[in-house]
Amino acid sequence: MVALIPFSYFDIFGVRVIGLCLFLFVALFFLSPKFSISVDNNVWLFLLPFFMVLSFSLASGSKDFLSAIVFFVYLLIFYFFDVSKLSAVVNKSCFVYLYGAVFMAVGVILQRISFEKFGYEFGKIDVYGGGRVGFGFLWMDYSFLSLYLVSTLPLVFYLYRSVCVKAIVVIILLVGSVVTTARTGLAALVLTTVFIAGLEFAKAIVIGKARKQVFLVLLSLLFASLLIIYFYVEFSSRTIRFDSSGRIDGFYLGFKSFLDNPFTGVMFDRSYFLEEYGTIPHNLLVYILSQGGILLFIVFFIWFFYVFFVAAFRVNLFRYPIIISVFGFMFIPSFFSAYYFALLISFSMAEKRIMAKGLGQK
Repeated sequence: MVALIPFSYFDIFGVRVIGLCLFLFVALFFLSPKFSISVDNNVWLFLLPFFMVLSFSLASGSKDFLSAIVFFVYLLIFYFFDVSKLSAVVNKSCFVYLYGAVFMAVGVILQRISFEKFGYEFGKIDVYGGGRVGFGFLWMDYSFLSLYLVSTLPLVFYLYRSVCVKAIVVIILLVGSVVTTARTGLAALVLTTVFIAGLEFAKAIVIGKARKQVFLVLLSLLFASLLIIYFYVEFSSRTIRFDSSGRIDGFYLGFKSFLDNPFTGVMFDRSYFLEEYGTIPHNLLVYILSQGGILLFIVFFIWFFYVFFVAAFRVNLFRYPIIISVFGFMFIPSFFSAYYFALLISFSMAEKRIMAKGLGQK
């Protein structure tokens, strides 16, 4: 199932490959030696917004219910493993996850070389005004892909010991993110660096000292931010600008749709929203408000803030991938189709279980 993430939006004969995860999940359920699973607050808190999204989507005829089901499946995949075996499973799955990101990064890089040097097109490519050319390889949304690649960076420093290998993989992921021409990954990385710096500065004031490990992490994040800005200037067909790219209009239209339908939003009816209001809001807060109304907004963000809290204060390995992704969602017009993020949450909850048992990770 982890290996399917790079194919999240790839179709074969009109069928999404990611749909295979449903069959694999059923197989995992029946083949699991455990007759029951112990779920945590992550699952319990997600159940209500999950069922609300299902109900709204089915009532409006939206296909978002399928995305929500796949998202929920990825939230559950590590709960079927006994905690004594979980560490080995998570470590192996991490490598598969990272290889998938490298595969996508290499794909968009080869896309650009093929397009610019030989005039041959394959995969998702869009030509915009001002000379911008977006490359998505197997993914349909450039912002999602940019964020996915950048959020994988912290795992590189954990999974590889060789400095040379780390440098090569980091450069591949950064260049891949830049080649998409989306700025979401860059913005999320910079915001994460600022957030972590502020958080650790506050901690240092309270306890009177700073941890060396955190200092090294901040330097790494700062270096990666500067490096991706350099790559953006050198390799992107899009210039770095601090304009909103029409996002402000999306915020206004999103709030307008919420005021028109405060309790249910547009019930995830994308076609209706585009017809009546226009641009889908490129911000998670406004997106949930406009699509599901105030009730969904409340229960969804209770769960979402719990996930953020666990990532920021209760786990180590998946802390930074989660935080980077959370900031990235402030610039993306969707959520439940972010299957990679559901997998990251599942990873982090598995790490939390491992740490609670004092087993650690090798």
